Amino acid sequence: MTSGWHGRGAATTLCLSVALTACGPPPNVPAIPQDGPIMLRLVPPEGQVSRYAYSVESSAESPMMPSTGPVMTMRFQVTQTVLSVDDEIVRVRGTVDSTDVSMAMPMPGMGDLPDFSGSVLATEMDTRGRMLGVIESEGLPDLPDEAGMSLETMFGGSDYFVLPEEAVSPGDTWTIDAPVSLPMGPGEMSMSMEFNYTFISLEGSLATLSFEGPIDMSVEMEGMGMSGSGTMTGTTVVDLAEGRYRSQTTEMTLDMSVAGMTMKTGTTTTLELLPDP
Repeated sequence: MTSGWHGRGAATTLCLSVALTACGPPPNVPAIPQDGPIMLRLVPPEGQVSRYAYSVESSAESPMMPSTGPVMTMRFQVTQTVLSVDDEIVRVRGTVDSTDVSMAMPMPGMGDLPDFSGSVLATEMDTRGRMLGVIESEGLPDLPDEAGMSLETMFGGSDYFVLPEEAVSPGDTWTIDAPVSLPMGPGEMSMSMEFNYTFISLEGSLATLSFEGPIDMSVEMEGMGMSGSGTMTGTTVVDLAEGRYRSQTTEMTLDMSVAGMTMKTGTTTTLELLPDP
């Protein structure tokens, strides 16, 4: 059964893309107003380097597989280098320095998890954090044949955390649609996501934002249909003076249905900026 790769692989890669495309501090940062609307943007200088610790912990429970704790844990250390900034387009290279992966038990359809160590991915995004595409990759592991997609395609299709278009103040809320459509060999996976964002607070240069919203997922491949629904919630801290993410925590839960069977899955991801060595 390939549903394990379709759901968990997509979720893991959507979250990992945040770690591989975070940005560094901008030069000549203007004073940050504390008592009025402000534009939340990521405008890094060329050559800025940031190091992040990133983790993914997944759980699954079904009538045939009672939950006894995490079924998969992945930890990464990632280094990002800003290549260029031009007309609100930011180009960033992310390198996975180390990977630590553990599985509590074999998962149907998962096979061996790929080793991301040494992988390099260069992407374009705008200053709101919207992914525009992959411009270069090196050393990315191949997904199993049954996955029916490439990691470049999955990274390029991720776009679920975006800064607001207009200036905002603490307490303001807004909504962003973040649909995802990925080719999967002879089929396709689609995810419909609509997130409600809240600008929680601004303390000095640190802006804290939260988001939450429903997820609807469907897979059609060679006559096999799979569907899922659930929620994603998260909190992000952005340093406006440095123009980069300080931390992020995301929790996603999905009730999956395939071939008359149901399975509840959960994925928690964390991203934390590491101090300079």
